[in-house]
Amino acid sequence: MNNKNHTLNCYHYCNRIYDLIQKIEQIEDQRVHPSVKLPTVILTNLFSLMSGLHSFKAMEDAIKDGDFDKFFKNTNLPSADTISYALKHTNLDDLRKIAVEMNQKARYNKSLNANTIDGLKVVAIDGSNVFSMESERLGQRAHKYEHNDGKSVKYHEKMIAASYVGEGFAPILKMERIDAGEGELTAAKKLVRSLNRDHHQYCDVIVVDSLYINAPFINTCLRNNKDVVVRVKQENNLREDAEGLTKNKDPDHIYRNIHPGDEERTTGTLYDLKIWDEENFHWSDVDKPLRVLKVEERKKVVNKDGEIVKEETTTHYFATTMEKIQLKALTAWKIAHRRWDEENSVFHWLKTYWNFDHVFSSDPHVIQVMYYIYLIAYNLFHLYIYRNLRSFDFKKGTKKTFLRRFYKGLILLNEPLYYPGASSG
Repeated sequence: MNNKNHTLNCYHYCNRIYDLIQKIEQIEDQRVHPSVKLPTVILTNLFSLMSGLHSFKAMEDAIKDGDFDKFFKNTNLPSADTISYALKHTNLDDLRKIAVEMNQKARYNKSLNANTIDGLKVVAIDGSNVFSMESERLGQRAHKYEHNDGKSVKYHEKMIAASYVGEGFAPILKMERIDAGEGELTAAKKLVRSLNRDHHQYCDVIVVDSLYINAPFINTCLRNNKDVVVRVKQENNLREDAEGLTKNKDPDHIYRNIHPGDEERTTGTLYDLKIWDEENFHWSDVDKPLRVLKVEERKKVVNKDGEIVKEETTTHYFATTMEKIQLKALTAWKIAHRRWDEENSVFHWLKTYWNFDHVFSSDPHVIQVMYYIYLIAYNLFHLYIYRNLRSFDFKKGTKKTFLRRFYKGLILLNEPLYYPGASSG
């Protein structure tokens, strides 16, 4: 596998299965007589992200060094300024359509069948600060925060995303800007509605953090035929009622030496659980009664000799719209736990390995275009690794090693992959 040119193989995989070039060539370019064609700009971005080039300047430097000379033929290549200008005039709906159709094709091809938690398809929704800057260039559409001194101001770019949670590859379904004056909960409700529009029957359960213990949000999910698992972190009457019902009562379930993943383990991080499980909480204005789980969690690190080298005990609360007959208590814990584990966070992965918090532009349109490009690149990158390279052993290698392999493949191509007027499959 190490002798393969992964850039070449991935390019052909993306075209053979997902019609990448055909779709990119259909994106509307609102520039007049551009010297650098939009498909060239989009492809440069996609394969730069996969190759570890995570800024327009890095892409420009790679082009100047000749790293893309063997990728393209008979076409002008962009500078950093040209990339930004071209993306500013790129049709957002066309990019969104590519992202939607790619996920639909992956589902149709059963590429996501293994990505479940105890047989349930789970989607996490979460918001994030992407980057911040003191410059006013972010303008009226950024989130403005004044410092305590009353003099300095910071502008924050915020977004909200939906991605699958489970074993293996967790595709991103949506990445959208949260506009100035719009709260995360409002953006999340819009996201749920758009997910139902674009990805019908895409999941069984939506899992969210404690911000979303909110009746309008939960009702939006229910009215779009989706159940919810939500962490209850704040002190409120739902948590207080659950505490009152479980006080001086034996736990309903006890589990020893388990972990949220699917594989059995005897070493590493393991958990002992005590779970109290109560139903029929009529809370706030939620359309149906809620179920609340109180979980006492003993987290321990076990070495190869079976010795506990570290441990801590914490208590957590979760609420769900699913009844006991629909969802096992242990599965509810797995869903919630896999949601908040940092290594399962798309934001964590993108920021750590793909420089997602880099300020590509202060223009809101370019920022949203880059969200779509990140989504498409991230999903294709992982689909290639998980679906095309089925022999890849993740115990011996890591996904981040492919950044180097894709870059190496880029500069070692023996023949051009793309030139105007021809779509290589």
